[in-house]
Amino acid sequence: MVAVETIPQVRHAHPRGPDGERASWRVERLTVSGIGISAVLEPGAGHPIVFLHGNSSTKAVWAHQIAAAKQHGRPVLAPDLPGHGDSEDSRHPEATYSLPGYAAVISGLIDRTQWTSVDVVGWSLGGHVGLELFATDPRIRSLLIVGTPPGRPSAEAMEQAFHASADMQLAAKAAFTDSDARAYGTAMMGGPEHLTEDLLACVKRTDGNARQYLFASALGGIGSDQRHTVETLDKPLCVVHGAREPFVRLEYLCALGYRALWNNRIHVIGEAGHAPHWECPAEFNDILLNFHEFAAKCQSAV
Repeated sequence: MVAVETIPQVRHAHPRGPDGERASWRVERLTVSGIGISAVLEPGAGHPIVFLHGNSSTKAVWAHQIAAAKQHGRPVLAPDLPGHGDSEDSRHPEATYSLPGYAAVISGLIDRTQWTSVDVVGWSLGGHVGLELFATDPRIRSLLIVGTPPGRPSAEAMEQAFHASADMQLAAKAAFTDSDARAYGTAMMGGPEHLTEDLLACVKRTDGNARQYLFASALGGIGSDQRHTVETLDKPLCVVHGAREPFVRLEYLCALGYRALWNNRIHVIGEAGHAPHWECPAEFNDILLNFHEFAAKCQSAV
């Protein structure tokens, strides 16, 4: 069983999002697999980072991390997944709204950038998409996952990895009422104080097929065995968890036999829930940048 390192939150007023930075983002409209994708695509001289958001969310949840990446001269790709944010809904939901389907779209976006090596940072659903890419795309140098339990796509694995709750049930529900959207957004973002009106609007905007088909595909065994991936792949992996996480079981994360887990520990951010990158951005960014420094050293040693 791996160790747990708890990072205390530094008490400060919660930044609601660097609106000035977001206004300056370079947002591109790209077509991949016949779907119009809205993505932040920022240039830079350093090693590129790909940020992947969660279920019923948007690229805007990475505002604090995109700002930090830009400060360090890192190129950034942060898309709205199909059926989310400003991207189009899929006309073929049974194919697109699965982990292999999402991963194919992200691979297509990386093709467009012509980057040959990237670091992927994935939250919740985005972490699962990142794990799918980790196993199949040689351009992925490292992966940081948060709110993401690696497992084999099956009902058994989901029961082992996730807490059963009414909010968790909403993750697979096709049609949201206003109260559903607020309940799910509140649980997802870490409390009502962290759920902005813009983020709530993105929950409501999400194509309900994206939730329904995603969970149906996972229960149907579609996708790679992500537990096998983290237990066998030797590329750098970082796992971050919120101490107040409402969905993912920490004991499940600790029980996996990781092959290349950074520092051989799970990084737990105190006071954070399911979205440590949004709730505690300073603490999360410190982990992120230190991990990427480690990944760069690993690459240089090869």
